[in-house]
Amino acid sequence: MADTTPSDTTPREPNRELDATITIADSALTAGETTTVTFTFSEPVNGLDTGDISYTNGTLSRPTANAEHTIWTATFTPTANVSAPTNVINVNLAGVTDNAGNPGEGEASSANYSVDTRDTVDPLLHSATVNDNQLVLSYTDANMLDASHTASASAFALSSSSAAAISVSSVAVTGKTVTLTLSRAVTSDEALTLSYTKPATGEIQDEAGNDAADLHNQTVDNRTPEPKPDVLNADNDGVPDAQENQAIGPKGSTPGDGNNDGIQDSAQAAVASFSATINNSSSTSVTLVADSQDGKLPLGSNTRITSLEQKAAPAQTPQALETPIALTSFKATLETAGSTETFSLYVDPKIGANGYWLQDHGGTWVNLASSPYGGKMVDEGGRLRLDFTITDGGAFDADGQANGSISAPGAAAQMPLSIVGQASDMAHDGFWF
Repeated sequence: MADTTPSDTTPREPNRELDATITIADSALTAGETTTVTFTFSEPVNGLDTGDISYTNGTLSRPTANAEHTIWTATFTPTANVSAPTNVINVNLAGVTDNAGNPGEGEASSANYSVDTRDTVDPLLHSATVNDNQLVLSYTDANMLDASHTASASAFALSSSSAAAISVSSVAVTGKTVTLTLSRAVTSDEALTLSYTKPATGEIQDEAGNDAADLHNQTVDNRTPEPKPDVLNADNDGVPDAQENQAIGPKGSTPGDGNNDGIQDSAQAAVASFSATINNSSSTSVTLVADSQDGKLPLGSNTRITSLEQKAAPAQTPQALETPIALTSFKATLETAGSTETFSLYVDPKIGANGYWLQDHGGTWVNLASSPYGGKMVDEGGRLRLDFTITDGGAFDADGQANGSISAPGAAAQMPLSIVGQASDMAHDGFWF
Protein backbone atom coordinates (compact mmCIF):
# COMPACT_ATOMS: atom_id res chain seq x y z
CA MET A 1 0.00 0.00 0.00
CA ALA A 2 1.47 3.40 -1.02
CA ASP A 3 2.39 5.88 1.74
CA THR A 4 0.05 8.86 2.04
CA THR A 5 2.10 11.69 3.53
CA PRO A 6 1.76 15.49 3.37
CA SER A 7 3.01 16.89 0.04
CA ASP A 8 6.60 18.14 0.26
CA THR A 9 8.79 18.50 -2.80
CA THR A 10 11.34 20.78 -1.20
CA PRO A 11 14.88 19.40 -1.44
CA ARG A 12 16.58 18.98 1.90
CA GLU A 13 18.62 22.07 2.82
CA PRO A 14 22.39 21.74 2.37
CA ASN A 15 24.09 20.17 5.44
CA ARG A 16 20.68 19.35 6.92
CA GLU A 17 20.83 15.71 8.04
CA LEU A 18 17.98 13.26 8.67
CA ASP A 19 18.11 12.23 12.30
CA ALA A 20 16.39 9.31 14.03
CA THR A 21 15.98 8.24 17.64
CA ILE A 22 15.15 4.64 18.63
CA THR A 23 13.54 3.96 21.99
CA ILE A 24 12.60 0.59 23.51
CA ALA A 25 9.77 0.63 26.04
CA ASP A 26 11.13 -2.34 28.02
CA SER A 27 14.89 -2.76 27.84
CA ALA A 28 15.03 -5.90 30.05
CA LEU A 29 12.98 -8.61 28.34
CA THR A 30 12.09 -11.93 29.93
CA ALA A 31 10.04 -14.97 28.88
CA GLY A 32 6.51 -14.17 27.74
CA GLU A 33 7.15 -10.45 27.26
CA THR A 34 7.01 -8.21 24.19
CA THR A 35 7.88 -4.53 23.92
CA THR A 36 7.16 -1.53 21.70
CA VAL A 37 10.01 -0.06 19.67
CA THR A 38 9.55 3.58 18.59
CA PHE A 39 11.47 5.19 15.72
CA THR A 40 11.26 9.02 15.84
CA PHE A 41 12.55 10.93 12.77
CA SER A 42 13.45 14.60 12.51
CA GLU A 43 11.13 14.95 9.49
CA PRO A 44 8.54 12.82 7.69
CA VAL A 45 10.00 9.69 6.04
CA ASN A 46 8.76 6.99 3.69
CA GLY A 47 9.64 3.36 3.11
CA LEU A 48 10.68 2.19 6.56
CA ASP A 49 10.37 -1.61 6.78
CA THR A 50 12.05 -4.48 8.60
CA GLY A 51 14.66 -4.76 5.84
CA ASP A 52 16.07 -1.41 6.98
CA ILE A 53 16.30 -2.52 10.60
CA SER A 54 18.82 -4.88 12.21
CA TYR A 55 18.37 -6.46 15.64
CA THR A 56 19.33 -9.58 17.57
CA ASN A 57 17.65 -12.31 19.64
CA GLY A 58 14.08 -11.62 18.65
CA THR A 59 11.60 -10.77 15.91
CA LEU A 60 10.22 -7.37 14.93
CA SER A 61 6.81 -6.70 13.41
CA ARG A 62 6.47 -4.43 10.37
CA PRO A 63 6.69 -0.78 11.51
CA THR A 64 3.62 1.45 11.20
CA ALA A 65 3.67 5.26 10.98
CA ASN A 66 1.65 8.04 12.55
CA ALA A 67 -0.26 10.51 10.34
CA GLU A 68 2.79 12.76 9.89
CA HIS A 69 5.16 9.84 9.18
CA THR A 70 7.59 11.14 11.77
CA ILE A 71 6.96 8.43 14.40
CA TRP A 72 6.98 4.72 13.49
CA THR A 73 6.30 1.88 15.93
CA ALA A 74 6.82 -1.90 15.88
CA THR A 75 6.53 -4.79 18.35
CA PHE A 76 9.65 -6.71 19.37
CA THR A 77 9.28 -10.32 20.58
CA PRO A 78 12.35 -11.91 22.19
CA THR A 79 13.58 -15.37 21.22
CA ALA A 80 12.77 -18.15 23.67
CA ASN A 81 15.44 -19.81 25.83
CA VAL A 82 18.06 -17.10 25.25
CA SER A 83 20.35 -15.25 27.63
CA ALA A 84 21.86 -12.23 25.86
CA PRO A 85 22.68 -9.16 27.99
CA THR A 86 23.96 -6.98 25.11
CA ASN A 87 21.74 -6.12 22.13
CA VAL A 88 20.92 -3.02 20.04
CA ILE A 89 18.50 -2.12 17.26
CA ASN A 90 19.92 -0.27 14.25
CA VAL A 91 18.20 1.56 11.38
CA ASN A 92 19.91 2.04 8.03
CA LEU A 93 18.84 5.61 7.22
CA ALA A 94 19.68 5.12 3.53
CA GLY A 95 16.63 2.86 3.39
CA VAL A 96 14.18 5.71 3.99
CA THR A 97 13.48 8.92 2.07
CA ASP A 98 11.95 12.27 2.85
CA ASN A 99 8.96 13.54 0.88
CA ALA A 100 11.27 15.00 -1.76
CA GLY A 101 12.77 11.56 -2.36
CA ASN A 102 16.07 12.27 -0.62
CA PRO A 103 17.51 9.22 1.19
CA GLY A 104 19.06 9.50 4.60
CA GLU A 105 22.65 8.76 5.43
CA GLY A 106 24.36 6.66 8.03
CA GLU A 107 22.76 4.66 10.80
CA ALA A 108 20.79 5.24 14.00
CA SER A 109 21.11 2.96 17.02
CA SER A 110 19.07 2.28 20.13
CA ALA A 111 20.32 2.02 23.67
CA ASN A 112 21.19 -1.48 24.88
CA TYR A 113 18.46 -4.01 25.70
CA SER A 114 18.85 -7.40 27.38
CA VAL A 115 17.07 -10.69 26.64
CA ASP A 116 16.83 -13.43 29.27
CA THR A 117 14.07 -15.88 28.34
CA ARG A 118 15.63 -19.00 29.75
CA ASP A 119 13.36 -21.62 31.30
CA THR A 120 14.44 -21.91 34.94
CA VAL A 121 11.68 -24.25 36.13
CA ASP A 122 12.66 -27.86 36.87
CA PRO A 123 10.76 -30.70 35.20
CA LEU A 124 7.87 -31.79 37.45
CA LEU A 125 6.86 -35.44 37.73
CA HIS A 126 3.26 -35.87 36.57
CA SER A 127 2.80 -39.63 36.81
CA ALA A 128 4.60 -42.94 37.27
CA THR A 129 2.94 -45.97 35.70
CA VAL A 130 3.98 -49.53 35.06
CA ASN A 131 2.64 -52.13 32.65
CA ASP A 132 4.31 -55.51 32.37
CA ASN A 133 8.06 -54.66 32.35
CA GLN A 134 7.76 -51.00 31.25
CA LEU A 135 7.72 -48.24 33.88
CA VAL A 136 6.99 -44.79 32.45
CA LEU A 137 7.71 -41.48 34.20
CA SER A 138 5.81 -38.57 32.63
CA TYR A 139 6.93 -35.00 33.32
CA THR A 140 5.37 -31.57 32.81
CA ASP A 141 7.73 -28.87 31.58
CA ALA A 142 7.89 -25.92 29.20
CA ASN A 143 10.47 -27.85 27.17
CA MET A 144 11.05 -31.44 26.15
CA LEU A 145 13.42 -33.56 28.19
CA ASP A 146 16.98 -33.70 26.86
CA ALA A 147 17.42 -37.14 25.28
CA SER A 148 21.20 -36.79 25.56
CA HIS A 149 20.90 -36.81 29.36
CA THR A 150 19.78 -40.37 30.03
CA ALA A 151 20.41 -41.32 33.63
CA SER A 152 22.01 -44.69 34.23
CA ALA A 153 19.88 -47.58 35.45
CA SER A 154 21.77 -47.53 38.75
CA ALA A 155 20.25 -44.12 39.56
CA PHE A 156 16.88 -45.84 40.09
CA ALA A 157 15.81 -48.21 42.87
CA LEU A 158 12.58 -50.20 43.05
CA SER A 159 10.77 -51.68 46.02
CA SER A 160 8.05 -54.28 45.49
CA SER A 161 5.42 -56.04 47.53
CA SER A 162 6.54 -59.23 45.77
CA ALA A 163 9.34 -61.39 47.11
CA ALA A 164 10.86 -61.59 43.61
CA ALA A 165 13.72 -59.14 43.09
CA ILE A 166 13.21 -56.36 40.55
CA SER A 167 15.51 -53.67 39.18
CA VAL A 168 15.89 -51.26 36.26
CA SER A 169 17.68 -52.72 33.24
CA SER A 170 17.72 -49.71 30.89
CA VAL A 171 16.57 -46.09 30.61
CA ALA A 172 15.22 -44.23 27.56
CA VAL A 173 14.24 -40.55 27.36
CA THR A 174 11.72 -39.41 24.73
CA GLY A 175 9.66 -36.22 24.63
CA LYS A 176 8.55 -35.62 28.20
CA THR A 177 8.77 -39.23 29.35
CA VAL A 178 11.42 -41.48 30.85
CA THR A 179 10.84 -45.17 30.13
CA LEU A 180 12.46 -47.72 32.42
CA THR A 181 12.72 -51.30 31.22
CA LEU A 182 12.54 -53.57 34.25
CA SER A 183 14.41 -56.79 34.92
CA ARG A 184 11.10 -58.69 34.96
CA ALA A 185 7.41 -58.24 34.29
CA VAL A 186 5.22 -56.88 37.07
CA THR A 187 2.13 -58.81 38.13
CA SER A 188 -1.22 -57.06 38.22
CA ASP A 189 -1.51 -57.21 42.03
CA GLU A 190 2.05 -56.05 42.74
CA ALA A 191 2.67 -52.72 44.53
CA LEU A 192 5.77 -50.76 43.50
CA THR A 193 7.58 -47.69 44.81
CA LEU A 194 10.40 -45.98 42.92
CA SER A 195 13.33 -43.87 44.06
CA TYR A 196 15.65 -41.81 41.86
CA THR A 197 18.89 -40.26 43.05
CA LYS A 198 20.28 -37.62 40.70
CA PRO A 199 23.78 -38.67 39.60
CA ALA A 200 26.70 -36.30 39.32
CA THR A 201 26.57 -36.52 35.51
CA GLY A 202 23.98 -37.84 33.07
CA GLU A 203 21.04 -36.67 35.17
CA ILE A 204 17.48 -36.28 33.82
CA GLN A 205 17.00 -32.69 32.69
CA ASP A 206 15.03 -30.61 30.21
CA GLU A 207 16.41 -28.95 27.10
CA ALA A 208 17.02 -25.74 29.08
CA GLY A 209 19.33 -27.61 31.46
CA ASN A 210 17.00 -27.81 34.48
CA ASP A 211 17.38 -31.02 36.47
CA ALA A 212 14.53 -33.29 37.52
CA ALA A 213 14.31 -33.67 41.28
CA ASP A 214 15.11 -36.82 43.21
CA LEU A 215 12.26 -39.26 43.90
CA HIS A 216 11.79 -40.89 47.27
CA ASN A 217 9.52 -43.95 47.45
CA GLN A 218 7.30 -42.62 44.66
CA THR A 219 4.14 -44.75 44.35
CA VAL A 220 3.82 -46.33 40.91
CA ASP A 221 0.39 -46.81 39.32
CA ASN A 222 0.26 -50.47 38.29
CA ARG A 223 -1.62 -50.82 35.00
CA THR A 224 -0.62 -54.38 34.28
CA PRO A 225 -3.83 -56.23 33.31
CA GLU A 226 -5.02 -59.19 35.29
CA PRO A 227 -4.33 -62.51 33.60
CA LYS A 228 -7.18 -63.61 31.37
CA PRO A 229 -8.87 -66.94 32.03
CA ASP A 230 -8.33 -69.62 29.44
CA VAL A 231 -11.60 -69.09 27.58
CA LEU A 232 -12.55 -68.85 23.94
CA ASN A 233 -11.85 -65.37 22.54
CA ALA A 234 -11.80 -65.73 18.77
CA ASP A 235 -11.21 -62.06 17.93
CA ASN A 236 -8.56 -61.53 20.67
CA ASP A 237 -10.19 -58.34 21.99
CA GLY A 238 -9.80 -59.31 25.63
CA VAL A 239 -13.49 -60.21 26.12
CA PRO A 240 -14.64 -63.86 26.13
CA ASP A 241 -16.91 -64.83 23.24
CA ALA A 242 -19.57 -66.08 25.65
CA GLN A 243 -19.84 -62.61 27.17
CA GLU A 244 -19.84 -60.80 23.82
CA ASN A 245 -22.61 -63.10 22.55
CA GLN A 246 -24.91 -61.65 25.22
CA ALA A 247 -24.47 -58.07 24.03
CA ILE A 248 -27.63 -55.95 23.71
CA GLY A 249 -27.67 -53.62 20.70
CA PRO A 250 -30.04 -51.02 19.23
CA LYS A 251 -33.60 -51.96 18.34
CA GLY A 252 -33.71 -54.62 15.61
CA SER A 253 -30.30 -56.13 16.36
CA THR A 254 -29.77 -59.77 17.28
CA PRO A 255 -28.21 -60.79 20.62
CA GLY A 256 -24.45 -60.46 20.45
CA ASP A 257 -24.55 -57.59 17.93
CA GLY A 258 -23.99 -54.57 20.17
CA ASN A 259 -23.66 -52.04 17.33
CA ASN A 260 -26.36 -53.50 15.04
CA ASP A 261 -24.11 -53.95 12.01
CA GLY A 262 -25.32 -57.48 11.29
CA ILE A 263 -22.06 -59.09 12.46
CA GLN A 264 -21.51 -60.73 15.83
CA ASP A 265 -19.19 -58.71 18.06
CA SER A 266 -17.20 -61.87 18.87
CA ALA A 267 -16.20 -62.03 15.19
CA GLN A 268 -14.86 -58.44 14.95
CA ALA A 269 -11.54 -57.33 16.40
CA ALA A 270 -12.61 -53.66 16.41
CA VAL A 271 -15.92 -54.27 18.20
CA ALA A 272 -16.06 -55.51 21.79
CA SER A 273 -18.92 -55.94 24.26
CA PHE A 274 -18.95 -56.81 27.93
CA SER A 275 -21.27 -56.79 30.92
CA ALA A 276 -20.62 -53.94 33.38
CA THR A 277 -21.91 -53.69 36.94
CA ILE A 278 -24.12 -50.68 37.77
CA ASN A 279 -23.30 -49.20 41.17
CA ASN A 280 -22.14 -52.60 42.42
CA SER A 281 -25.60 -54.14 41.97
CA SER A 282 -27.26 -54.89 38.60
CA SER A 283 -25.47 -55.29 35.28
CA THR A 284 -25.71 -53.63 31.88
CA SER A 285 -24.40 -54.30 28.38
CA VAL A 286 -21.63 -52.01 27.02
CA THR A 287 -20.25 -52.08 23.47
CA LEU A 288 -17.15 -50.30 22.16
CA VAL A 289 -16.48 -49.71 18.45
CA ALA A 290 -13.00 -48.59 17.32
CA ASP A 291 -12.38 -46.89 13.96
CA SER A 292 -16.05 -45.98 14.16
CA GLN A 293 -18.12 -44.29 11.49
CA ASP A 294 -21.40 -43.57 13.27
CA GLY A 295 -21.03 -46.80 15.21
CA LYS A 296 -20.08 -49.00 12.25
CA LEU A 297 -16.75 -50.22 10.87
CA PRO A 298 -15.38 -49.09 7.50
CA LEU A 299 -14.32 -51.78 5.05
CA GLY A 300 -10.71 -52.87 5.46
CA SER A 301 -10.30 -51.44 8.96
CA ASN A 302 -7.07 -52.62 10.63
CA THR A 303 -7.77 -51.13 14.06
CA ARG A 304 -8.02 -53.68 16.86
CA ILE A 305 -9.36 -53.58 20.41
CA THR A 306 -6.98 -55.55 22.61
CA SER A 307 -8.76 -55.15 25.95
CA LEU A 308 -12.04 -53.83 27.34
CA GLU A 309 -12.91 -54.02 31.02
CA GLN A 310 -14.59 -52.26 33.91
CA LYS A 311 -12.30 -50.60 36.44
CA ALA A 312 -12.94 -48.72 39.65
CA ALA A 313 -13.03 -44.92 39.39
CA PRO A 314 -9.97 -43.24 40.97
CA ALA A 315 -10.30 -41.56 44.35
CA GLN A 316 -9.54 -38.13 42.85
CA THR A 317 -12.60 -38.20 40.58
CA PRO A 318 -14.49 -34.87 40.87
CA GLN A 319 -17.30 -35.18 43.40
CA ALA A 320 -19.93 -33.90 40.94
CA LEU A 321 -19.04 -36.58 38.36
CA GLU A 322 -21.36 -39.57 38.80
CA THR A 323 -19.93 -42.82 37.40
CA PRO A 324 -22.67 -45.48 37.59
CA ILE A 325 -20.57 -48.06 35.71
CA ALA A 326 -17.21 -46.76 37.02
CA LEU A 327 -14.54 -46.69 34.32
CA THR A 328 -14.75 -48.36 30.92
CA SER A 329 -11.06 -48.99 30.36
CA PHE A 330 -9.84 -50.10 26.95
CA LYS A 331 -6.78 -50.43 24.75
CA ALA A 332 -6.69 -50.34 20.97
CA THR A 333 -3.92 -50.75 18.40
CA LEU A 334 -3.95 -48.48 15.34
CA GLU A 335 -2.82 -48.86 11.77
CA THR A 336 -0.70 -45.68 11.97
CA ALA A 337 1.21 -44.51 15.03
CA GLY A 338 0.33 -40.97 16.11
CA SER A 339 -3.00 -40.97 14.28
CA THR A 340 -6.38 -39.85 15.62
CA GLU A 341 -9.01 -42.55 16.11
CA THR A 342 -12.79 -42.27 16.45
CA PHE A 343 -14.62 -44.49 18.94
CA SER A 344 -18.26 -45.16 19.74
CA LEU A 345 -19.44 -46.45 23.09
CA TYR A 346 -22.98 -47.93 23.29
CA VAL A 347 -24.60 -47.88 26.74
CA ASP A 348 -28.07 -48.18 28.21
CA PRO A 349 -29.52 -44.64 28.52
CA LYS A 350 -31.03 -45.69 31.86
CA ILE A 351 -27.64 -45.23 33.53
CA GLY A 352 -28.13 -41.49 33.00
CA ALA A 353 -24.83 -40.74 31.26
CA ASN A 354 -24.57 -37.34 29.57
CA GLY A 355 -21.05 -37.71 28.23
CA TYR A 356 -17.87 -39.75 27.96
CA TRP A 357 -15.45 -38.30 30.49
CA LEU A 358 -11.70 -38.84 30.35
CA GLN A 359 -8.82 -37.40 32.34
CA ASP A 360 -6.02 -35.59 30.49
CA HIS A 361 -2.38 -35.69 31.54
CA GLY A 362 -2.91 -32.58 33.68
CA GLY A 363 -5.59 -34.32 35.76
CA THR A 364 -8.57 -32.47 34.24
CA TRP A 365 -11.72 -34.44 33.38
CA VAL A 366 -13.15 -33.59 29.95
CA ASN A 367 -16.32 -34.70 28.14
CA LEU A 368 -14.95 -35.96 24.83
CA ALA A 369 -18.47 -36.78 23.60
CA SER A 370 -19.20 -33.08 23.25
CA SER A 371 -19.03 -30.78 20.24
CA PRO A 372 -16.06 -28.69 21.50
CA TYR A 373 -13.99 -31.88 21.35
CA GLY A 374 -15.47 -33.21 18.09
CA GLY A 375 -17.78 -35.70 19.79
CA LYS A 376 -21.50 -36.21 20.10
CA MET A 377 -24.25 -38.22 21.79
CA VAL A 378 -26.82 -40.09 19.67
CA ASP A 379 -29.99 -42.00 20.54
CA GLU A 380 -29.74 -45.05 18.28
CA GLY A 381 -32.65 -47.47 18.55
CA GLY A 382 -33.04 -47.09 22.29
CA ARG A 383 -29.31 -47.21 22.99
CA LEU A 384 -27.14 -44.20 23.82
CA ARG A 385 -24.14 -43.92 21.50
CA LEU A 386 -21.24 -41.77 22.72
CA ASP A 387 -18.90 -40.77 19.86
CA PHE A 388 -15.45 -39.38 20.67
CA THR A 389 -11.91 -39.14 19.27
CA ILE A 390 -8.50 -39.74 20.85
CA THR A 391 -5.07 -39.03 19.36
CA ASP A 392 -2.31 -41.58 19.87
CA GLY A 393 0.21 -39.93 22.20
CA GLY A 394 -2.12 -36.96 22.77
CA ALA A 395 -3.54 -35.43 25.92
CA PHE A 396 -6.11 -38.22 26.42
CA ASP A 397 -3.95 -41.24 25.58
CA ALA A 398 -3.02 -42.62 29.01
CA ASP A 399 0.41 -43.89 27.99
CA GLY A 400 1.28 -40.48 26.47
CA GLN A 401 3.26 -42.02 23.63
CA ALA A 402 2.62 -42.00 19.87
CA ASN A 403 3.33 -45.72 19.68
CA GLY A 404 0.38 -47.07 17.69
CA SER A 405 -1.58 -47.94 20.82
CA ILE A 406 -4.25 -45.94 22.66
CA SER A 407 -5.09 -46.56 26.33
CA ALA A 408 -8.16 -44.88 27.75
CA PRO A 409 -9.66 -45.40 31.23
CA GLY A 410 -12.74 -43.23 30.62
CA ALA A 411 -16.24 -43.12 32.04
CA ALA A 412 -19.72 -43.03 30.57
CA ALA A 413 -20.83 -40.71 33.32
CA GLN A 414 -23.14 -37.93 34.37
CA MET A 415 -22.27 -34.36 35.29
CA PRO A 416 -25.17 -32.24 36.64
CA LEU A 417 -26.57 -30.08 33.82
CA SER A 418 -26.05 -26.93 35.85
CA ILE A 419 -22.31 -27.25 35.30
CA VAL A 420 -22.13 -29.00 31.95
CA GLY A 421 -21.36 -26.85 28.95
CA GLN A 422 -18.66 -25.97 26.50
CA ALA A 423 -15.01 -26.08 27.46
CA SER A 424 -13.71 -22.92 29.04
CA ASP A 425 -10.17 -21.64 29.40
CA MET A 426 -10.02 -22.67 33.03
CA ALA A 427 -10.60 -25.93 34.85
CA HIS A 428 -12.69 -25.97 38.01
CA ASP A 429 -12.48 -28.72 40.61
CA GLY A 430 -10.80 -31.04 38.12
CA PHE A 431 -13.27 -30.85 35.24
CA TRP A 432 -14.29 -28.59 32.38
CA PHE A 433 -17.63 -26.86 32.71
